[in-house]
Amino acid sequence: MEYTLIERTLTIRLPLRIDTSSISGIESEIEGIIDANAHDNLIFDATDLEYISSVGLRLVLKWKKNDDTLKIINATSDVYDIFEMTGFTQILEVQKKFREISIEGCPLIGQGAYGKVYRLSPDTIVKSYFRGNPLSEIERERNLAKLAFVLGIPTAISYDVVTIKEEKLGTVYELIAADSLLDALLKNPDRYDDYLAQYVKLLDQMHNTTVDSDSIPSFRVDLAARLKACKGLIDPELYCKTEAFLSTLSDEPRLLHGDCHFKNVFVTPDGLLLIDMDTLSKGDPIYELGCLYKTYVAFDVLDPGNCQRFFGVSGDFCKKLFNDLFDGLEKDNPKKEEVRARVDALGWFIFLGHCCFNPEKKGIYIKDAEKILAEKLASL
Repeated sequence: MEYTLIERTLTIRLPLRIDTSSISGIESEIEGIIDANAHDNLIFDATDLEYISSVGLRLVLKWKKNDDTLKIINATSDVYDIFEMTGFTQILEVQKKFREISIEGCPLIGQGAYGKVYRLSPDTIVKSYFRGNPLSEIERERNLAKLAFVLGIPTAISYDVVTIKEEKLGTVYELIAADSLLDALLKNPDRYDDYLAQYVKLLDQMHNTTVDSDSIPSFRVDLAARLKACKGLIDPELYCKTEAFLSTLSDEPRLLHGDCHFKNVFVTPDGLLLIDMDTLSKGDPIYELGCLYKTYVAFDVLDPGNCQRFFGVSGDFCKKLFNDLFDGLEKDNPKKEEVRARVDALGWFIFLGHCCFNPEKKGIYIKDAEKILAEKLASL
């Protein structure tokens, strides 16, 4: 029986069948492997396992009682169903064997904090997770997407978890041959005003959706993490002024996407639809605008050409879109200029926090971003 011992994790590859006729030999062989290899974690790899009988299940239960770290990975659908029907998935972690796909040659159409989005076919996309625990991130994003969907927000919910040959785990979405809002704007420049109006309507719908679920985090979680990252890297006086400014933001529980740029918005026959729901939160809508300001404006100010590299369009195009989007959202607000000043300040803080999160890569922008943020706060 094959096994590996890597960093004190012992992985044993189970045979084709575990039943009455084979149980004694399998039991003694596995016990010998376990006794001969000191380990902290035990994994049974069920890649080859096609059938496990009740005697096999009892043996798995025995090993689980002896070693609470035991988990089973790569279970086929049939084998997983056996564990699920018998209640074993309630007492033991059992991971399914996922369908394997390749993204070789697939165009990259988006990238966020946790993964990249590729076009698999005219009708489907896949999000590939490249940091953290992919399974936990997938489950978290799925749950957030479902909550948004129930609240009436048009969003895509993944229907399949897959293994990606070139990277890690991913989730597949059906988007009915949809284009990203960015691609739609580039293909149909004459429809700019129409797409802008739909963009405004989508954000307005989100920001007028009240959230009472504790499962959706507050926007302050992100702001607190950014402020903490800045401590010790920026001027202490500016730190205190920024902290005071952030405390003035409303805690009204409005729904926020958190990364609603035009590569995370898709144009469908039924209107616009959101993807990448891992940044979903609730709070003051100014946070949404600050995040967009950071993406569309601030980056390109201190890193000219960033919009061209990241989106494939000029910084002037992104800045115009942001200005038009803001004007559309705030057109009836008598305090529009005051709100804009606050958005700009918040956007620069979010950018500065991003740089302080990644000082080894973005540290060169910290001093300039500090100076601009100080000017923006002074003007409030």
